[in-house]
Amino acid sequence: MKGIAIVAVALASLTPVALAQQTELGGKVRSGQTVEVPAGQTVQGDLVATGGTIRIDGRIDGDLVATGGQITVAGTVTGDVLAAGGNITISGQVDGDARLAGGQARVEGRVGEDLLVAAGQATVARGAQVGGDLIFGAGRMVLDGAVAGSVLGSTGDYTRAGSVGGSEKVTVRQPPETPTLYDRGFDALRRYISIVLVGLLLLWLVPRIFRGAGDAVRRSPLVSFGLGFVAAIGAVVAVVLVVVLTVLLAVALGLVGLGSLAGTVAFAGTVAVLVIVLLTFVAVMFGAQAAVGLGLGRLLFRGDPLSFGMAFIALLLGVLVVVLLAAIPVAGGWLEALLVLLGLGALLVGLFRRRREPAEPAAEVAFP
Repeated sequence: MKGIAIVAVALASLTPVALAQQTELGGKVRSGQTVEVPAGQTVQGDLVATGGTIRIDGRIDGDLVATGGQITVAGTVTGDVLAAGGNITISGQVDGDARLAGGQARVEGRVGEDLLVAAGQATVARGAQVGGDLIFGAGRMVLDGAVAGSVLGSTGDYTRAGSVGGSEKVTVRQPPETPTLYDRGFDALRRYISIVLVGLLLLWLVPRIFRGAGDAVRRSPLVSFGLGFVAAIGAVVAVVLVVVLTVLLAVALGLVGLGSLAGTVAFAGTVAVLVIVLLTFVAVMFGAQAAVGLGLGRLLFRGDPLSFGMAFIALLLGVLVVVLLAAIPVAGGWLEALLVLLGLGALLVGLFRRRREPAEPAAEVAFP
């Protein structure tokens, strides 16, 4: 990543200015479909080259900054090489550092100091020499040459038949394992039990709200889905607003000398954010899907209202449908997201209906 940043900064800062002053720089900036430094030619000082094909067969007494589709350094560069392109090959000699970023990067010659590579495929070929360290990030890395210093990198596939003079620390990213049928089944069972338990708690603690959410799933799915989408966005907005307001208020109190009160406000804001995040997590992961499950299960039963036992059976059957839909390969994730939005909106509908219901009249007491 360091190599990419250096190459990008160098190309972004040097190339436009240099191209605008190509005449004044006496040919040290070259651009076109093909840019060449033929064998026997020497460029005194740095060279900035951009083009479809860049080939250096001669000598550059300075640094080379190159960007193009095909970049080949078969000659000598006494300074550093910074190159970004589709295909980069160094078969000559670079006395300084080489920083390469591209689709394919191959070193067949000698790099006097450090070699930094960011590429889809990187190769240090047999017979190649790196006088300093090799640092890379690549999809595949082949090291058949000699590195005098240390090797540090990350790759998906690493092959080494060459030599390393210093330490070697290479992280090989393992491809994600495909879950087995047993793993998928166990995960689905675990989710089913978790959602049912949360639904049972809601049915026990807030029966009117939860039953109202189940009714909303059946009777007004479009309204519930729309409210769920708004609620998902609203949760993010709420967290951002609480954070911003907490910071602004804490800073303002600190400026007027109320440092202790500012600390209290910061603590309260942090607690508020944690509460919002926790409630949103529980609602998204469990509550919304339990509400959809109750609504789907209610389709199998007639009569309103259902007893607690019948409502629980409806919850068991409906959540089973929800979990099976979410377990469908490829489409399951999208279906689960839609069901979560539907359930979130249904919970809001159930909450609003509960608040609009009139309070039960107090029982009259007769006095003799």
